[in-house]
Amino acid sequence: MSKKQTAFSVLRTLTLPRKLKKRRVIHILTALVKGRLFTLQAYHTRQQLIQLRRDCTFQCPACEAPVVLKVGTTKIPHFAHLQQFSCTPGSEPETPLHLLGKSRLASFFHVKKIPVHVEHYLPRIKQRPDLLAGNSAIEIQCSPLPAEQVIKRSQGYAKMGLHPVWIRGTEHIPAPGLGVFQIRPFEQAMFRGTQFHPHLLQFNPDHSLFVYYSNLFYIQGNRWVAKASLLPMIEQVHPFAVPKKLNETEYYQAAALMRVERNKYIRSQLFAKNRMRNPFWRLSYELQLDREAIPEIFGLPLTGGHLFLEPPLLWQMKAALMIECGKPVETLLDEKLVKTAPSGIENRPLLQVLSAYETLYRNGRSMCFSEVVDISYHLLAKAWEN
Repeated sequence: MSKKQTAFSVLRTLTLPRKLKKRRVIHILTALVKGRLFTLQAYHTRQQLIQLRRDCTFQCPACEAPVVLKVGTTKIPHFAHLQQFSCTPGSEPETPLHLLGKSRLASFFHVKKIPVHVEHYLPRIKQRPDLLAGNSAIEIQCSPLPAEQVIKRSQGYAKMGLHPVWIRGTEHIPAPGLGVFQIRPFEQAMFRGTQFHPHLLQFNPDHSLFVYYSNLFYIQGNRWVAKASLLPMIEQVHPFAVPKKLNETEYYQAAALMRVERNKYIRSQLFAKNRMRNPFWRLSYELQLDREAIPEIFGLPLTGGHLFLEPPLLWQMKAALMIECGKPVETLLDEKLVKTAPSGIENRPLLQVLSAYETLYRNGRSMCFSEVVDISYHLLAKAWEN
């Protein structure tokens, strides 16, 4: 054997384990048994399932490949594909958290006497939602994925006339109340509610607990001010409960948190090297502001502020510059001078936010923190009425 052949043989041997490691096994809760769908439920006893495994053979409803019934002691009972290549729908690696989440939520719908199908395959769009309850396609997402995938799957369900409902599966339980939280782009794509009042719904299957992140105010990066609320599954309703809006005291707390984050951002900009290219320094110069005493009118939490994908301090300073120059605030949108959420949002809601800030700026530019917050809360209250 030549040196070249020997090297090739060694490389092949070295890469083989890596290939085997990449192969994934798909786990599901629903299988075909004698041509009929069978879903594993919480009320099935271990003895029943062991007997069923002895008596029957099982197939995947999507690809009709053989699957085996696993009745172990670590994971909840489930069906497992023998090989991943034979099935593309739902080909993400399964986790015990995801299996338990599907099982618990299926039980929730059964208790509510709402017809539910677990892992019902939709051949037209080649997708398999975790749960199909009425006209809702429910996805329990426990692992990170590209935000584009969330949007694409949602569009697929919409084509079928289904309402996509994304629930973030989690093991973490936050302390209730207002705070600063990390919300990643794919979780932002899962937001429920209206454009102005979105919320993120999470579910902890171990404790049968729903976790809400609502009243969302964007800071920068993945950081948000939000209110965390906990709702036990036995108290949940369907359609899923919608969180309440902030009262006046809570809004003051949110504004105080935003103020702390604003001041952190300002301090970080004081060490910027290229100040001619730095947006904060340029805006401060054009507005003739003292960088170490930026007025309280900048960096406030506003309803719909999350539609701008840059720190509130910056887009509000940009809006102020338009006002001071005698230009309409919509110039920011027309000339694309501000970054907006990349989800095909129309200009109308963005303009509503800018117009609200213009009102706030004209009435409170020289006021102290408590006075500015008071004005902004009542502006919010008016928006919340609609």
